[in-house]
Amino acid sequence: MPASVTTISALTGLAAVLLAGCGQAADSATSCDAPKPWSESDAAPGHPTEELAACLWDQAYQIRSLNIPLSSATNGIVAQCEVRVDRFEGVTAPTFDPATEQQTMQMATVDVTHYRRCVGR
Repeated sequence: MPASVTTISALTGLAAVLLAGCGQAADSATSCDAPKPWSESDAAPGHPTEELAACLWDQAYQIRSLNIPLSSATNGIVAQCEVRVDRFEGVTAPTFDPATEQQTMQMATVDVTHYRRCVGR
């Protein structure tokens, strides 16, 4: 698969997964419990949108107590998850799409904000 998880089709799929109520992030949206680590999520190779959502949710939980600006937190977990998911998918030459990247950042912001509220921040 030559495209990265940051393609428009991947983001469209991510939005569909979350709006449909599927995926780890949607299932845990009201919980402050720790999500399953991303490597053990229900996603499998060939489903980069689900993998990205699970990775972002897991990373947001991991950094919930860090006292860093929201933009730094979201930029960090997006970069980490995109690299991890691309490697997991075997993508060697990821593409960049500004609109998709912005939507992924919005997803990460929601996840980080959710878990920060859980610890009273």
